[in-house]
Amino acid sequence: MTSLTAATRLVCLLGHPVGHSVSPQIHNAAFAAAGIDAAYLACDVAESQLAAAVAGLRGLGALGANITVPHKRAVLDLVDELTDEARAVGAANTLWFRDGRLVGDNTDASGLGDVLDDVGIEAGDPVVLFGAGGAARAAAVALGRRQANLEVVARRQLAAAEVAALATAAGATPTTAGRPRLVINATPLGLHGEPLPQRFMDLAAGQVALDLVYGATATPFVAAARAAGAQALDGRGMLVAQAARSFQRWTGRMPPRAVMTAAAAAAL
Repeated sequence: MTSLTAATRLVCLLGHPVGHSVSPQIHNAAFAAAGIDAAYLACDVAESQLAAAVAGLRGLGALGANITVPHKRAVLDLVDELTDEARAVGAANTLWFRDGRLVGDNTDASGLGDVLDDVGIEAGDPVVLFGAGGAARAAAVALGRRQANLEVVARRQLAAAEVAALATAAGATPTTAGRPRLVINATPLGLHGEPLPQRFMDLAAGQVALDLVYGATATPFVAAARAAGAQALDGRGMLVAQAARSFQRWTGRMPPRAVMTAAAAAAL
């Protein structure tokens, strides 16, 4: 995006908080590279204002939106229709308009699938998933499709059981992982420098740490894994992968992934 005009279309990120997000840099670089007259803004929206914010998308003639923590499940009740993927995950992270109707979709599960390919996770690999929110639900579906042997850990046992059931329905085998091949942090812990529970901070060579949190510096989870010789990744790979799919929903165009990846790296 080089300039704003009366024809510029709006895309919003709706979440709370959003100050750490680099999605505006990623998508504005993508719009500019593709010659699309659109602008992407991050909007901090309290839970009590989510319905008004979603209604505002329609009133403003917005191109669409991304949805992030903590609104990915609540937004399901605010759209006109859901894609099969959003129904399968039980959360939406992408909204766009189709024939005047607001559609809720989920690009997180398929985006995480790209990352699982990159780190070589195969059927039967033992995996621990930490979390039970919208990101964890998407991860559960992606891991189920990968037929992982999966343990779900969360502070709320009922929420963990719900996510585990979602993963099992998608193809995972429930287990208690003794030495997991992969540990995924799907909670916001680490965003402000918090460590994870100790069992997740003690990974070693041959294991993989994937933190869906990302930032300019490594989270304690990622830093500890790297120091111990484990492979460790933050959430920027999934961020770009899901963003590319969102871009395609809004524009009907193939996303400029190289540009998006470079924008994320520069922003961080």
